[in-house]
Amino acid sequence: MTTVNASVEWQGGRSFQRWQEFFWAAVGALLLTFSFPRPALGQLAWVALVPLIVFSLKATPKQAFRMGWLTGILHFLALLRWVVGTIHQYGGIPWVAGVAALVLLSLYLGLYVGLFAWGLSRWRRDGLFVLLFAPVVWVALEYLRTLAFTGFPWGLLGYTQQNSLALIQGVDITGVYGVSFLVVLMNTALALLVLRILDRRTWHRFAGWGRPLVSLGIAGAMIFGAFVYGTFRIEELEAVQKRAPSLSVGVIQGNIDQAVKWDADFQAATIEAYLRLSGEALKVKPDLVVWPETATPFYYLNPVDRPLTHAVNRGLAGGEADWILGAPAAERAGDGWRFFNRAYAVTSKGALIGSYDKVHLVPFGEYIPFQELLFFVKKLVVAAGNFSAGTKGDTIKGWDWQVGVQICFESIFPELSVASVRSGAGLLVNLTNDAWFGRSGAPYQHFQMARFRAVETRRALARSANTGISGFVDPIGRVRGTTPLYEEAWRVERLPVMTLRSLYVRFGDLFSWICVGLTLLMGPVMGGVRGRTD
Repeated sequence: MTTVNASVEWQGGRSFQRWQEFFWAAVGALLLTFSFPRPALGQLAWVALVPLIVFSLKATPKQAFRMGWLTGILHFLALLRWVVGTIHQYGGIPWVAGVAALVLLSLYLGLYVGLFAWGLSRWRRDGLFVLLFAPVVWVALEYLRTLAFTGFPWGLLGYTQQNSLALIQGVDITGVYGVSFLVVLMNTALALLVLRILDRRTWHRFAGWGRPLVSLGIAGAMIFGAFVYGTFRIEELEAVQKRAPSLSVGVIQGNIDQAVKWDADFQAATIEAYLRLSGEALKVKPDLVVWPETATPFYYLNPVDRPLTHAVNRGLAGGEADWILGAPAAERAGDGWRFFNRAYAVTSKGALIGSYDKVHLVPFGEYIPFQELLFFVKKLVVAAGNFSAGTKGDTIKGWDWQVGVQICFESIFPELSVASVRSGAGLLVNLTNDAWFGRSGAPYQHFQMARFRAVETRRALARSANTGISGFVDPIGRVRGTTPLYEEAWRVERLPVMTLRSLYVRFGDLFSWICVGLTLLMGPVMGGVRGRTD
């Protein structure tokens, strides 16, 4: 009888422990999600990982992985909830399939948080080892997420600090991953302090407080150093911008309903809307006017759509500005056709200056990866065919300066803007169509990530969206002239054309690769000797 009661008590204890894990995983996930738009409470990110790190440093690797994976799943289910509506409303598939897609994506992305927690538990050591190891592993895993399976670096932790202007200046050395490093560094220092507080048996030992306090001091000093660097960098760049040549750039937001955008009956109305808004912007006499991704819902400059092309060109002739227009493109390839998501640069007379084809295409939206194996999968976007990719690093030339173009979610991949700046781009232009996201937090998150591309490359960014958020970001990261969601709008701002090259442009993701190397060195090599495997 005693054995049975003991077994019941043990099972009840295990059940209680699981509920505790779920509670703290949910708390961590909630703090992480609230750090991003919306509500963009970036301060929460500095403590969001504390529960997970504390648990990982006390639990077995299996338990740590379970809690980390759960934290990641819950976080990404909340952060990416817009996926369901996008797939259902614009993909034309049932809600249940949209939910399934969100769950599968969250299960995958949650693995990275699970591996982070597993690594902390598997190779945990005392004090300063953990303080360095945790942010190094986090950055290595974030970078892996940027590269693996075509990459999906949406919502990297460093993006939560977009409004700490001085702090984020360091991304011109490390990329956004450096900010992630600092956030995890502080979370780890706080977790070590929490562990010391929870260990009531040794409160009376003064010496035991040394390591957590030193860790907190190191983390605070590094963050303070980042603020100091950022403050001086802002002052320096202010002077550089004043000396740089500048352009007056206009962005047009047509707010075309995605449900009718590709309907032939609405093509004339779409063109009229963009030309009307552009006419208003031309009164300010901009040098360059930018229309968003696929703003012209036909094959611009293609003979098959000559009447519509002429209608656009007649409207462009109303001013002296040059234009960048988003449009699908079709080109003959043998007996078939190749299709591109393209940005055309043309003069007010309709003469072609240059073009850019989207490089990083959306899987299952603009092309089907592993098409031989996934032949049964239909594309989510109704279009003429699978798009072909352009060439990484291409810029639009034809002026005394060059433009680096990012189309849609290319703005979340730092290496693409870096490649264009290495090719000579003095200005970044982002053409997008965020109508897919509805009134969720995704348009704000998307703009948040594009903002970092300006700071990393020290190039001004003009962003034109079919519907919000259009606007401008200067090379320091300050936002100007943003537009609301679901409104027709235009904005014009004067932007500097920069020539300096940041260390991030010169050396790319060197910092991230160092973190990858340190993860392998500190974990399997150094930590493998004394790491725990229970």
